[in-house]
Amino acid sequence: MNRSQTLLYTLLISFFLLNCTESVTITEIENPANEQGKYPRLYTDNTGAVFMSWMVTTNDTTTLYYSKYENEQWSRPSLISASDAWFVNWADFPSIIASNGEPLASHWLQKKPGGTYSYDVTISQFRNNEFADPVIPHSDNTPTEHGFVSMLPMSDEAFYAIWLDGRNMTGGHGSESGDHGSTLDQAMTLRGAKIGSDQPIEEMVIDNSVCECCGTTLAQSGNNLIAAYRNRTADEIRDIYIAKMDIETGEWSEPQNISNDNWQINACPVNGPQLASNDDLVALAWFTGADDIAKVKLRTSTDGGNNWLETKVLESEKPLGRVDVTITPDNNIWVSWMSRVEDTAVLKLASFDEAGNQLSMHVVNEVSPSRSGGFPQLTLIGDTKIVAWTDVSEDQPRIRTKLIR
Repeated sequence: MNRSQTLLYTLLISFFLLNCTESVTITEIENPANEQGKYPRLYTDNTGAVFMSWMVTTNDTTTLYYSKYENEQWSRPSLISASDAWFVNWADFPSIIASNGEPLASHWLQKKPGGTYSYDVTISQFRNNEFADPVIPHSDNTPTEHGFVSMLPMSDEAFYAIWLDGRNMTGGHGSESGDHGSTLDQAMTLRGAKIGSDQPIEEMVIDNSVCECCGTTLAQSGNNLIAAYRNRTADEIRDIYIAKMDIETGEWSEPQNISNDNWQINACPVNGPQLASNDDLVALAWFTGADDIAKVKLRTSTDGGNNWLETKVLESEKPLGRVDVTITPDNNIWVSWMSRVEDTAVLKLASFDEAGNQLSMHVVNEVSPSRSGGFPQLTLIGDTKIVAWTDVSEDQPRIRTKLIR
């Protein structure tokens, strides 16, 4: 049996063993992104409509589009913005949020003078049926990194945004010295601000020392926003932390180590956590390489993130991470992640009960393990799961989407 036959056999056996746990239908659907589309971002709004943003780079210009999936069809692509001065990155890519069936805001990264990794977060609000001139949520004007944004609606006109803020870093990511900050006073920070309603942006420090290039995530449960991210200690322990904001007061709690992995690594693994919530049920999924063993984990809370149940290990064989998570209206938790098979990878999707006990496991598709494949996305449209990822198996990247019923 040659190598190609061995890989096909492995994928077929994995597909059979994983998908036999529950009867699901996985259907590929066309989407409006063209053959050069990459790095999709999915978001389900309060009406149940799904929004997808994506990028197309032609020559030196990058264009950001969005489309809405509703009533089993995508709308025609709509322009958000375009520029030849954006910072385009496989792990830190634009997003869109929406409310009441319309976009609410989108973000991207704008280069600035100072170095390769000097760029600002820019956020554009959707007003009067178009995206307005973008604003910069951070007040500093330093030529440093700002990115890995998460946004969440707070009202019809306002939303909350968190981002990694490198104003205190001396060398910055990618600098010749490789200096990410020799002390925690020079570390990457996590900051947040409420934006909208024409109110002044008042940014707040949520955590003064975090991992330099792991994604962030936001969810709401009751009267609290919950942020999850990868922290960084003086001993280079880079575990997953959470912080909670009281929406009424706008005050953030002290950060809390929620993973307790004790992963010591003097580098950024570029593998952030993901949160989802449904009323009091909160689910947190993440990747860790503690003790040199790659694992994908899940932890749940049934009281809005006040107390957390036992951590569950979803895979400890060859996971690559790049997780996502969502919760159905009947409180089934679905988690997606990438797992290595030979020299390629597969996108896995599994369901769990409120305590994190596994109910089913499925293989969605073969995916590229390379950076160019980006981070697969998972969201809901009703009870149906929808996934999107960047396929780089051909000469040009393209976005693929599948429904799981």
